[in-house]
Amino acid sequence: MSAIETYIAELDRRLSGSAGAKADLLTEARDGLHDAADAYREGGVDEAEAERRAVADFGPVDVIAPAYQAELGLRRDIRVLWELIVGVPLLILSWDLARTLSLGDWSRFGDPPPSWYHHAIGAADTVAALSPVVAVAGVIAARLLSRRTDGPRAARSVSLSVAVALGLNLIAVALYGGATGLLEPARLIISVPCAVLSATWILFSMRLTVAARRHRRPGMAIAA
Repeated sequence: MSAIETYIAELDRRLSGSAGAKADLLTEARDGLHDAADAYREGGVDEAEAERRAVADFGPVDVIAPAYQAELGLRRDIRVLWELIVGVPLLILSWDLARTLSLGDWSRFGDPPPSWYHHAIGAADTVAALSPVVAVAGVIAARLLSRRTDGPRAARSVSLSVAVALGLNLIAVALYGGATGLLEPARLIISVPCAVLSATWILFSMRLTVAARRHRRPGMAIAA
């Protein structure tokens, strides 16, 4: 195996993330190394030595891998933020529409709920609305920071916005489900579409939480 392919294989082994994003970064690294090696060969250096010099110029894997891992994390976090921006409002609106079509006004469900329930649902509405707002701020921060600072710093900042946005979303889900379950569990399954959408929101939240952490490995994680 050539020096370049050995280097790329070691870099690949050090990185954790989606296959597509890794392939893109590794292709860029490989192309850059081959371009550098070609420049050395044009200067009269033999092929093996040209590749060794290109690899040496590129930098040790121990130095390059954390920066590439930060880039993978940044890409994954931006995708999670976009899913929150689109998914949370869509799920809320879909659930309200399903409830309206299947039940109509809440008054048809029985006696008016106590004041504490209105406060809990109001808090859940506020927290749920804040989640995509924080996600939008995170996407904007990612664009700005990627131009003005190094990869690891940008990744840490965006990871913080992901943690906050996901946390707010999880709190909203817990408030909706917990308050409704305490008041009257039957309200959780007022119709099949509403029950399906509630379950979808829970699974959506769990998937994003897992996905946001999947690209990190111990010892190479970008602190959130």
